[in-house]
Amino acid sequence: MGETMTQEEEQILERNSNTDTVVESPGGPNFILELNLFLTMIGITLSSTALSNIMLYRACVHSLHHSAEECHPFLSPERTNSTKHLEVDVQKYVTYVGTVKEIFEYLGPAILCLFLGVWSDTHGRKPLIVWPLFGITLSAMLAVVYSMMDSLGPWWTIVLSAPTTLTGGISVMVIGMYCCLSDMTNKKSMSFRMMSLEIAVALGTVIGSLVCSPLLKSIGNVYVLLIAASVYVLAYSVTNIWLQESLATAIPGTLASVFNFSLIKMMITDCFKRRPDYLRTQLFVLTAASSLSTLIIYGVTGLQYMYARQKLHWALKDFNQFSAINVILAFIGSSLVVVVFQRIFKVNDLTVSTMSFASAAGDFAIRTFAVASWQMYLAACVASFSGLSSPLIRSFLVKILPSEDMAKVFALMGAIGGIMPLLAPPLYNSLYYNTISSFPGAVMLLSSCINASCIIMLLVVVYLRWKSKRVINFEPANSFNNDHEE
Repeated sequence: MGETMTQEEEQILERNSNTDTVVESPGGPNFILELNLFLTMIGITLSSTALSNIMLYRACVHSLHHSAEECHPFLSPERTNSTKHLEVDVQKYVTYVGTVKEIFEYLGPAILCLFLGVWSDTHGRKPLIVWPLFGITLSAMLAVVYSMMDSLGPWWTIVLSAPTTLTGGISVMVIGMYCCLSDMTNKKSMSFRMMSLEIAVALGTVIGSLVCSPLLKSIGNVYVLLIAASVYVLAYSVTNIWLQESLATAIPGTLASVFNFSLIKMMITDCFKRRPDYLRTQLFVLTAASSLSTLIIYGVTGLQYMYARQKLHWALKDFNQFSAINVILAFIGSSLVVVVFQRIFKVNDLTVSTMSFASAAGDFAIRTFAVASWQMYLAACVASFSGLSSPLIRSFLVKILPSEDMAKVFALMGAIGGIMPLLAPPLYNSLYYNTISSFPGAVMLLSSCINASCIIMLLVVVYLRWKSKRVINFEPANSFNNDHEE
């Protein structure tokens, strides 16, 4: 066993000591990555909405013991007043179930992220994309079976998450995509490549939101889940067949090679090593800001529909219409910001990321105190480029750090970001549970404050970069002794 471990470590060290050889495939892999994300987001949008309706209904019937006739309106995309007296109790119970489900669902990815970034330096990026998608597809198939078995209560939804959590889910898949882009893309084009992934996410979410309500109304939750599973099967098939490995030197790996603790040691050693110009501090601060934005995403996403039902009395079709318009505005706003500010005026990634956090803070502040539908749409306008922060932070890191460290850096960000889905449900769901009757906007206010703290973090990085340049400019070259090295 010790000899095997030594051979594995030697392979990793040899892989890291050489310059990476990448597969030259202009446009092909990038297009497949975008298509993968596009189809995956359609599936997520369709399945999450349908499964949310089923969970509300099953909690009402099986857990709170109301009659099937009384609870049946929860299955409909149309909001009626007939469930008004049940709404708070059902939402509280579903929030509790959802918290346990999400913790279980993201525990596996949080652990796998510690290993797979460095593992992919030797064994390739494609497994990090294909295997999580396979797990998501299996979970979608189980969701179809669950939806057809009316005797199963809401707690059975936790079982549906098992394939996803064991294969890494979205967290690991995103690490694989970012590493793949880092292999294939030069630093000058990195911001655009990151945006291309965001565009795919936006388009998939818009289409999923627009077709979800009509499909639910015409064919019901079960068939919508079946369509979602079919979309996942298509995404997996296309990716597995046509996506090329970005590392020509990749060698096949086994399951045993994944859980090699020397991988964690190498990641920590490379990410925590001393760097000049305060780069280590910048890395940690930017990772923290990116992780906090992930915390918000996982905390708010599962509550937005219930918040809109409770605060504004929206039906599912109202929420899906808002979601679609929100994503369209985000797509237009993000595209304009990248083209106008970055391509024309040459504004750097860090500045645009700061603007993005400010946009998100304003969005959640307006949602906190919204009492009418138009105010939610105003918030969507303010948030038109709020989704740029994380991809541009990663783009910025690619430009300031050595290319051989990027897989380890992305793994670190993925590992810390992987903890956020474990923290978000207890934090956000418990806050919503305790304030749903008095101040349901508390979760939105918390999100606004977190975004404001991220702005401060990015300003710290701006100061460190100014300070390092100032030291370099005022120190004679022959007397430079890395005093500003950490």
